[in-house]
Amino acid sequence: MVGWSMSGYAEDPVLTNFSRANEYFQQKKYDSALQLYKACIDKGIVSPDVYYNAGCAAFESRHMGEAVYYFRKALLLAQEKGLPTADIEHNLHVAEQQVKDMPETLPPLFFISAWYRLVHMFSLNTWALLIVVNIWIMALLLAMRWLRGQHQSGVKYIFGASICSLLLLIVITLSAYQSTHPHRAAVCIAPQAALHTAPDSQSEVMTQLSGGVPCEVLDMAGSWCKIQLPNHISGWVKAEAIRQL
Repeated sequence: MVGWSMSGYAEDPVLTNFSRANEYFQQKKYDSALQLYKACIDKGIVSPDVYYNAGCAAFESRHMGEAVYYFRKALLLAQEKGLPTADIEHNLHVAEQQVKDMPETLPPLFFISAWYRLVHMFSLNTWALLIVVNIWIMALLLAMRWLRGQHQSGVKYIFGASICSLLLLIVITLSAYQSTHPHRAAVCIAPQAALHTAPDSQSEVMTQLSGGVPCEVLDMAGSWCKIQLPNHISGWVKAEAIRQL
């Protein structure tokens, strides 16, 4: 696994930490590199480069839970910015293969897969730009209809098609936003975490989760989170065992 370089940030301490982390990574001091990548993240740097490199360092340090989390976060950020995701997806797949007892993900329906591919055809910003362009076209058509009279059927039909395309673009853009800003997606970062039937340490343990297992947060109760696994099994875990994306 090879890390990326980062650009676009002028804070010297952050760039210094990032450069030192890359040096540690090249020297195979993966734990030291990971700590410095975390320091960059703690400073508020939201960059797919930092998260990707943190994932690489965590993977080499055998912290599979953190590796999967950082790769998933890098993937979301790259998709949001319209950046290439092939390397991230590859390393995420490799990391998830190392997770013990990974719950089997139920295959999505065909139309859901097709919709996902459509939503991620462009970045969120590109979809938003297409909405703006569509609105300008509609305004132009309205002006043409007003100037040429109310009975221009061709303009009327084109204007109707523009309204339909605008509605479709709005739905796609909202889906793209929800896909790149998941409010309930999380990853188990603890090496092992017990999944309980209730938010109580004395309740029945359903199974043991390994670090790197993805989940969705359904509810919270004090220091407990109710989660749903990819196979749709749900239960309660300690909140510190997972980290939301």
